[in-house]
Amino acid sequence: MKSFTVLLIGLIGLLSGPITAQKMVPHSFRYQTETSDRETSDRATLDRDQLRLLTQVTQPNTTFLRLYFRGTQLGEGSYLVLEGTDGTRQELRKPDLENWHNSSAYFNGQSVRVSLFAAASDHNVVNIDSLKVSGGPANPAKGTRRAAPPQPGARSSAVAAAGVSTVTYPYAKAVGRFTNGIESYGTGWIAPNGAIVTSAYILSRLEDLSYDVIEFNVPPSNGTTVQHPSPQDQYPLSTASNKMIAYTTIVPVKISKELESVLVNTYAILTPLPNSTGLRPGERQQEYFRIATNPSSYIVDAMGDIPVDLLHYGAFPGDSYTGQFRTLHLYQASLLKQSDYLSVDVGGRPGSKRDEFIVYNGAGISASDHSDDGAPITYQESNVAIGVHNRGLTDGPSYAIGFREDSFRNNLAQFFSSNAVYVDSEGLYDPASGAIDKPYLSIQNAASDAPNGAQVNIARDTYYGPVTFNRPMTLLAPVGKVVMGLPYSSARKAANSTVAGNVALAEATRTHSRLERSETAEKVRAYPNPFREQTEINYPPGEGGRVLVNVLNMAGTTVATFTPGTDATGPQRVQWNGTDQNGIPVPTGLYLVQVNYGNQTFTTKVLKQ
Repeated sequence: MKSFTVLLIGLIGLLSGPITAQKMVPHSFRYQTETSDRETSDRATLDRDQLRLLTQVTQPNTTFLRLYFRGTQLGEGSYLVLEGTDGTRQELRKPDLENWHNSSAYFNGQSVRVSLFAAASDHNVVNIDSLKVSGGPANPAKGTRRAAPPQPGARSSAVAAAGVSTVTYPYAKAVGRFTNGIESYGTGWIAPNGAIVTSAYILSRLEDLSYDVIEFNVPPSNGTTVQHPSPQDQYPLSTASNKMIAYTTIVPVKISKELESVLVNTYAILTPLPNSTGLRPGERQQEYFRIATNPSSYIVDAMGDIPVDLLHYGAFPGDSYTGQFRTLHLYQASLLKQSDYLSVDVGGRPGSKRDEFIVYNGAGISASDHSDDGAPITYQESNVAIGVHNRGLTDGPSYAIGFREDSFRNNLAQFFSSNAVYVDSEGLYDPASGAIDKPYLSIQNAASDAPNGAQVNIARDTYYGPVTFNRPMTLLAPVGKVVMGLPYSSARKAANSTVAGNVALAEATRTHSRLERSETAEKVRAYPNPFREQTEINYPPGEGGRVLVNVLNMAGTTVATFTPGTDATGPQRVQWNGTDQNGIPVPTGLYLVQVNYGNQTFTTKVLKQ
């Protein structure tokens, strides 16, 4: 069994990436509204309050164009209109140029039309000083990679080879890829407050290799040529140092009983800027990933198979990039016990724990290429994220920082405001505290419990019932449309992920210990626990009178009842096969067992897998 210990350190600047084939070329175009033009009514008719073609920028032998407008000055009512040869369009106003660092989005092809809408009384200067272009096709030499050998916990690597559409996987809308034009590399995803979460390694590429744009709704690539989505689906990223957070980890990994040091780039949090629609990714995509603490080793052990998904824009071993050049992939795996792979002595900083990390099967994920870095690790078919994918080992599992790690949750929760609280009707925990991983379940909870002046981040949904705010708060909807105040009669019940809900219940039931086992329970014992097909419930004999054994779900509804005889004097037992009173199998999850002797009741909990 391979194991490794973990040491957390700070990061800025990591590994250098491969050199990509792109370049900046000078360009010379300048347009300026002359004073005489503005004083001449005939010219005013041409120059103001209408769209005027200024130039068509054409560059041969390139697969894309990005225009740079350094020195451009636009009036408050004027804007540029850029049109690509494929029908894409981008409008650039003064704030847009600031967000885009005085540049445009990426346009596919070799030509872009530039027009100006000039508002009356605006004095405009349009200057195009350079272009970013491809210097030739991207280098496909990295295309063939050796797959990691199969690992315990693998569920499906075949699924990973297929692209994922927003139709078949709705949360794919919350996953984007980073690009510098000629290349795309790494994955970023939308957090509950609208921030972008990724791997720290991807941040180093943003800083060093100009991966300063994140794209969503990415179209299929044309062979080895990156195809960019429309400018409305591209977002500039803030490169200011106070608008990003990142950490990395040194991991001594025990491979074949030898200790080797491996760099684990844990997480980075980035600020997406509004694009030309005036919206940030969460507001436009209307999707996001919730935050939950990753299961501890005892929960992984107790529940057995905990399936997880990874949505990423990376390469898979054996990819030649033909037709799948940085397209969205779904990889499915199962969590592995941290105690099997992490050493007991997880040092490096006070309070560090091996349960803060996630270990999972890595077959089908590239070990030699970091292009899949940053993917959200989620419970199967849900938007509940429990970690950030880092990388796989050639002869070992994949590993990642989990969201049990306090600094990540705190940094993310307070990324935009130190007084932030969260509301999500589909939160996993009740009672909730308003934390990013334990959001309030209703607007009413936030109104009554959030601190004065709180920034309330409300997840996209419909919230029911009247609500009154009698203290100053700021209400935000960073990840989609929020509807408030509908009558309770029209409410629907939130549908949580079965896997996520079961893990949350298991975590909430017992902390840092196994679920009830025969050697730890005192009065009522269930064994095996967890169970799949049948569990035996043992209890002491009563002192005469009727004994009633009830099995209830976590909503308090009785699903099975036993009325055993009372004539036996030794230990008593009943067998429950995981079905209800009609013989229908009950769903997987936690159940409460109550043994009622009339004057007293003993309970225990069992977990059906």
